[in-house]
Amino acid sequence: MTSDFRTHIPVGLFKGLLTHRLITVGVFFAALSLISLPGCARKEAIKPVSGVSGLTIERRILLGEGVSFGAAGSYETLTGKVHYVLDPEGEHNRRVTDARFAADADSLVRYSADIIIVKPTDTARGNGALLYHVVNRGNYDRRVLEAGPWTEVATSVCGSTERMGRLMKQGFTIVFSGWQDDILAENDRLRLYAPEALKNGSPMPGPVLAEIQTDSVEKIAYLGDSGHRAYPVDPVHAQKAEMRVHQTHADPGTLIERGSWSFARLDENSRVRPNSEHVYYPQGFEPFRFYTVRYRTHRSPLMSLCFPAVRDLVTFLTSADTLNPLLDANSECPIRWRLAYGSSQCGRFLRNFLYHGFNRGLDGRRVFDGMLPNVPGCRMGFFNYRHAQPSRAWGFYPNFDFPFTDFPTTDPVTGKAGGILQAVPDSFQPKIAYIHHSGEYWSSGAALTHTDVQGIEDIEIPPNVRIYTISGTAHGSAELAGGRPESAPGYYLPYNPNAAHFIEMPLLEALSRWVMFNQPPPPSSYPRIDRDELVAVEMFSFPTVPDVKAPVLVELHPRFDWGERFGQGILDNALPGIGPLYPNLVPVVGPDGNEVAGIRSPHVAVPVASYTGWNYPKGFDGVENTVASRLSGAWLPFCKDRREKISRGDSRKSLEELYKGSGDYLDRLRRYAEKLVDQGLMLAEDIDLILEQGGAMYDFVSSQGAWKKDSGFNEKAD
Repeated sequence: MTSDFRTHIPVGLFKGLLTHRLITVGVFFAALSLISLPGCARKEAIKPVSGVSGLTIERRILLGEGVSFGAAGSYETLTGKVHYVLDPEGEHNRRVTDARFAADADSLVRYSADIIIVKPTDTARGNGALLYHVVNRGNYDRRVLEAGPWTEVATSVCGSTERMGRLMKQGFTIVFSGWQDDILAENDRLRLYAPEALKNGSPMPGPVLAEIQTDSVEKIAYLGDSGHRAYPVDPVHAQKAEMRVHQTHADPGTLIERGSWSFARLDENSRVRPNSEHVYYPQGFEPFRFYTVRYRTHRSPLMSLCFPAVRDLVTFLTSADTLNPLLDANSECPIRWRLAYGSSQCGRFLRNFLYHGFNRGLDGRRVFDGMLPNVPGCRMGFFNYRHAQPSRAWGFYPNFDFPFTDFPTTDPVTGKAGGILQAVPDSFQPKIAYIHHSGEYWSSGAALTHTDVQGIEDIEIPPNVRIYTISGTAHGSAELAGGRPESAPGYYLPYNPNAAHFIEMPLLEALSRWVMFNQPPPPSSYPRIDRDELVAVEMFSFPTVPDVKAPVLVELHPRFDWGERFGQGILDNALPGIGPLYPNLVPVVGPDGNEVAGIRSPHVAVPVASYTGWNYPKGFDGVENTVASRLSGAWLPFCKDRREKISRGDSRKSLEELYKGSGDYLDRLRRYAEKLVDQGLMLAEDIDLILEQGGAMYDFVSSQGAWKKDSGFNEKAD
C-alpha cells in the first residue's frame, strides 16, 4: 500500500494544530491558507532556531500489507526530505568548517537532505530504540521502498543474514539519511543538499587533489571518485596544475611534463574536447600505479554539514516537536535510546563524529547512547574540511591521521597528543563496540586503535568501549558456489568466503542491550602484543604453501603534512608532505595459517582452509606476489590427504589428518557454533547455515584438494 503526497511546514509553526500523523491533503491546504495571514507572516520573519526547520514527507509505504513483525506490529516506511537551519556562530557549530561562508543574509545556513524512516505503524509498540544507520555513499536497503517482500520476512525465522527484518521484529525504528553532497543522482541514493561556500560573493577557490588508479591502461580519467561529483578545474589556473606518478603513497612522485596531458576527454567521434572534470593522457595511465593531479577549483559546497545534519536529525526525531513523525497517539515521543551503526566509510564517519564533538545535541543531551563503528580500521575521513571528498578512503587524503585511540596517546615523531574521546565529556560519551576484520589490520592500521603509536605495547581501552576482531575475515566476503568461493578474477588467490555477519549481528544486539538494560556485552577480544598475537608486518610468518608467499609490501601510511591550517579544516598542501611511516602490526597465525586471536568464527576454529586478511591483485604473477590488495582476503584449502601434502610440500595438516571424515568435521563444527551461541557471539538460527557452508567446503576440498596455481581454481565455478 503506497500513497504519495508532499508537505513542508516549518517546525513549530502550527503547534497544537498538527498531530504526529502525516498531514492530510485537507489539513495541508488549510495550513497553507494560514501562512498568508499577517500574524503567520510575522512569525515566519522570526529568526529560526538552529536544527531541523521542517520535514517533507513525500511517500508512505505500508510494508507487507500490514503484516505483523512480532510484538511491534506492522511497519511503514516514510520517505522525504529534512530541512535544516544552522547558526555558524552557535557554540555547537563552531567546528563546522567554513559554515559562515555559506550563510544567508540573516547569517544562517540552510540546507536539506533525503530521509527514510522505517518505523512501527504504531510507534508506541516499538522497543523505544532508534537505530540510525549511516548510509555508505548514499546506499541503503532498497527493499524498504517496496511493500511486497516483507510478508515472508516477518513470518520467517530471521538469522544474521536478515538484519533489517530481525531488528524490526525487536521493535527498532530505523533511520537513513543523506549526509554527502557530492553523490551523483543515480540509483536513488540518499544525499545531502549543501549550499555553496562563497568568498566575496564568488565560489570559494582552493587547491584540490585527484588521485587516479586504473586496472588497465587508460587514456582518460575522471577527477572525482567513482559515482561522485568532481571538483571542476578553474580554467584561469588550469595551466598551473601538476600531475605526478607514484609507486606508493610514501613516494612524493615524479612530475609528468605539463604539455603531455590536458584537462579534456574524447567525444563520440574520438576527438579531444576540453573538459573541466577529466584528464586526457595520450601515453596512458598504467595499471597498479598511482597518479595525482593537483589543481585549483572554484567550487566549494559545504561538505562539513554532514555532522550537524546527523546530529540535528536524531535530536529532532527524539523530541516532542509536533512535526516529529515518531510521536505516539498521546503526542509524546516513545524513543528513549539512540544508537548508530556504520560500516567501512560509515564507521570512520562515526569516529569523526565523536572526535569533532558532535555527540552533544543542540538540546544539551547526548545524541547517541551507543555506537557500532564496523570495520573503520584506525582511519578517520575526509569529511569536515574545505573541498572535502568524503568517499576518498585511501592515499594522500586525511584518512590515516592521528589520533587513533580513544584514550589519549602521544606520537613521539610529531609530538602530537590526543585521543578520540579526550575532548568528549563523560556525559556525552556513548557505549561503543568497534569491530575489526583481519583485512583492516593489513590495510587500515587496525592495531593502532589498541596499541601505542610506535606499535610497541598495548594500551588501555575505556570502560565504555569494546573492541572485537573477527579473525580470518576480509573487509567483505565471497559467496560460496559449489563448495568454493565465487570467482574473483581480479585476485591471484581465491577470495575469502568467511562471512563476518554471523558474529556482527549478535554484537549489535549485545550493544543495544548494553545501552537499554545496562547488560554488559561480551568482553573485548582482539590480538595483543603482550600475548604475542600481533607482529610487525615485516616479521609476519605464514606456513609453507606452494606458490604462496606472505605479503611483503602492504598499504603504506606515512605521517602527512597538509599545512598549517589543517587543524582548521583547510588543506593548503593538497598533495601533502611525506614524513616517517606509522608502524603496521598484523595478527599472528598458527600452523594451519589461521589467526590465533580475536573471535574465531566456526570456519576458522574448525577449518578446511586458511582464511587470510590479505590477497594479491591479479596483475602480479606467481611467487612474485608480495604486494597485498587493500582490505582483501584469501581462501587456501588444505591438502585432501597426507600423500598430497607431502608431494606438494605443504606444511599444514591435511583434511585427512585433521578429521575422521565428514561426520566428524560437521560434529566439531556444530559443537563450536553452539559454544559461540552460549557466549552471545552467534545466533542459534545461523547454525544450520554454518553447517551447510562447512559441509559444502569440506566436500569440495576432500575431492579437489589444495589450491593450485594456473589450475583455473579462481575462475568462475560451473
